[in-house]
Amino acid sequence: MKIKYCILFFLLTAASSITSQSVSDENLAREYYRQGDFQKASTLFEGIYKKKKVKSIYDKYVDCLIKIESYKKAEKTIKSFYKQNKNPSILIDLGKIYELKKENELSIETFELALKEAKKNNRFLATVGSKFFKEKKYEFALSAYLLANKENPRATYLIQIANIYSHLADIESMYEKLIELIKKYPNYFQTSKNMLRRTISEDEGNDNNKKLKKILLKNIQKENSYEVSKILVWLFLQEKKFNQALKYEISIDKTSFNNSMEIISLCDVAFSNEDYETALEGLNYILESHHENSYEYEYSSLQILDMEFQILENKKLKKDSEIKDLVKAHNEALDFFGIKSETIFTLKNYCNLLAIYLDEENKAIQILENTIQNKGLDKYDIAICKMELAKILISNGDIWESSLLYSQVEKEFKEDVIGQTAKFEKIKINYYKGDFEWAQNQLKVLKRSTSKLISNNAIKLSLLISDNLNLDTTNLALLEYAKAELLFEQKKYADCLKTLNDLEISFPNHTLIDEVLFKKFDVFIKIKEYTNALNALHEICEKYYYDILYDDALFYQARIYEDIIDDKIKAKEKYEELLLKTPNSIFINKARKRYRLLRTNNLLKL
Repeated sequence: MKIKYCILFFLLTAASSITSQSVSDENLAREYYRQGDFQKASTLFEGIYKKKKVKSIYDKYVDCLIKIESYKKAEKTIKSFYKQNKNPSILIDLGKIYELKKENELSIETFELALKEAKKNNRFLATVGSKFFKEKKYEFALSAYLLANKENPRATYLIQIANIYSHLADIESMYEKLIELIKKYPNYFQTSKNMLRRTISEDEGNDNNKKLKKILLKNIQKENSYEVSKILVWLFLQEKKFNQALKYEISIDKTSFNNSMEIISLCDVAFSNEDYETALEGLNYILESHHENSYEYEYSSLQILDMEFQILENKKLKKDSEIKDLVKAHNEALDFFGIKSETIFTLKNYCNLLAIYLDEENKAIQILENTIQNKGLDKYDIAICKMELAKILISNGDIWESSLLYSQVEKEFKEDVIGQTAKFEKIKINYYKGDFEWAQNQLKVLKRSTSKLISNNAIKLSLLISDNLNLDTTNLALLEYAKAELLFEQKKYADCLKTLNDLEISFPNHTLIDEVLFKKFDVFIKIKEYTNALNALHEICEKYYYDILYDDALFYQARIYEDIIDDKIKAKEKYEELLLKTPNSIFINKARKRYRLLRTNNLLKL
């Protein structure tokens, strides 16, 4: 009995040893393969393959034989493995060997045989197609997948077919298949978009853009497909053709699809790209097509007001009639919708209009103070009101109370953008007071802000201080300029102008003078002395063309000529000068758009 146990133990130990050795050899072979030592790897894989004729070992072994150009042994191994498995994809390996041996006719015959055998049992068609694709035999891969999709239609086959057309540079066929894909399988909409994105550009004149547009329009005319229309909208968005995108979004909405939120989203994108006309057109469509008690109606109404306010804010040149109309619209909206979280920005902007443009600071202050006491609003809403109140208090001369409000918001929302904005505004108050070194130290943190706007503002103020600090023992020029900026915020334009003029006389060669001239331009615009405003900008261009405000001066000269003086020729000249001399300006896109419009209008008059 003991002898039997001993024999059994010996056999188990031996089997374990053999298995262990086999695993060790396989790991070593794979390591040689990974390192590129195919000769050693092939020797080990040959031994393993004789004992273990599975596909994973076969693939590595044959690949090693191909790498060391042992084609005869590879051919023999492939034929043997095919005889054992009868999988047509193995014949592709054989065709590859013939191709490497320059036996091209035999190679093609073998590839055709692989396809023929796969047709007999269509479960192999996708496998053969995949193998052909891997070996970059795209025509054969296409034939296999087309047959596979015919026998057993699947989304994955259409994706592969589209991908193969892409590799064959047959872009139109690729587009046709992707459109077919999203029509049959809408859940592959994003997949199709991702594939299309690799072939098109922002340029509407791009050949691929034109081809895709043609195919999409042809499909829409035949069948009003939601998915196809959405792809066309997406294409227009890539090209920044927001108005055309809006037309199709509205068309989708009218054909019983509930598309309101997509239209609103498009309007937001159009607005951020400064296509204000399209943004407002889309939101007005929402107003016309929804009941005034609906969410869409309220959201669009408030969004229109916010957009119109931002358009006004971005203008250096503002018309009194625009301001009065906007104040009235804000007041009516607040009366209709009430004061709540959804209308808090409307209320903030309304108070801004009252205080900054209509000189009704006390009324604005009263509204904001009452709103801050409103228990129905959350902390963030209250913080927004505190920020606007602090801004108005600066204008009203109450700097201490303003600083206190900014500190409250900063403390309560330290990690939020509104908290960082409050910190920046508090730093500006210290800058106005002449505490430059403290302000500079505080700005170091904000320059790293994740908010681009806050970061840029912090960098700009920091540079203004660092470039002009300690140029003399008193820092008198910088102190006077900071004082002028505060006077401007407080709408004391005559005092501001006097301070700036005194600065020019006392420090004619100071590095601040271009800033002084630009601030004078701001004052002249406020008091509507447009000729003086132009003169200030002209002086910047003549004397400080090498400095940071050169492109600003060119742009605003163009806007005055275009919007106030109505000299379109002069405006076009200034836009052209900006385009040619400051190609990296932040105004480049606006200038190009205005220049093209003026040039087109001029041509139409000829």
